[in-house]
Amino acid sequence: MKTLLVTIMSVFLFAFSCKDDAKTEQLNGLEGEVAEALDDAGIKAEDFIGNINELLTLEMAAKATGLPASEAETKHSKFSSLESLKYVWGSNRTRKVEVMKGNFMDVPLENVIELSWVKNTTLKQFKHDYHNPTPEEIKNAEAAMEKKMTELESDGKATPEQTNTASGIAKNSISKFKVNEVSNLGDYAVFVDSGIMGVTTRDLKVFYKGLSFTLRVDLSDDMQDNDQKAVTAAKMIIEEKLK
Repeated sequence: MKTLLVTIMSVFLFAFSCKDDAKTEQLNGLEGEVAEALDDAGIKAEDFIGNINELLTLEMAAKATGLPASEAETKHSKFSSLESLKYVWGSNRTRKVEVMKGNFMDVPLENVIELSWVKNTTLKQFKHDYHNPTPEEIKNAEAAMEKKMTELESDGKATPEQTNTASGIAKNSISKFKVNEVSNLGDYAVFVDSGIMGVTTRDLKVFYKGLSFTLRVDLSDDMQDNDQKAVTAAKMIIEEKLK
């Protein structure tokens, strides 16, 4: 089911882009646009491969969160092109997560600030990637997903029950996807809310001079407090590391 869900979600999300000819044109032009942005900005994501802790140091994270650096655990991971850095503190918090329809369980939470998705892009592409989907985009995505489900069933790779379940999860996830612009941060920034299978996330996506990065802050049950600390950390990265 996990593989099936990933497949259907990938089709669903990719279909948000636009029509096939526009996708092709966009992909063909993106490489040149990114190269031009790099020439203008001089900030290269590849300079931070393997050492994104130079963008967000433990001292910076401790200052932004107000938590002691001496009590933090550093977790660095890399999977394919995704590299992430977490600073984690112990916590007594829990959160109710829906594991099955109508069934919830309390899941223990860590206090964490995470930096990930450090990459080069253009402002145009960044805004394209992080926007509230239009009714037309949702309609196109649902049509693409229905087509993929039919193919999976025809090839014997999934049953109708499995595809219907995965489809329901995907549509529910998209319904929770929300983008809100953040003023006075970098060249452009947004908070992105998303959720899948009962797990919700809120990420701060920042674009600055051809470089984009993502911050996730979960330190309390107060969303505004988490947001404020995420913005503080982002401003520190820009002011201390990118200017």
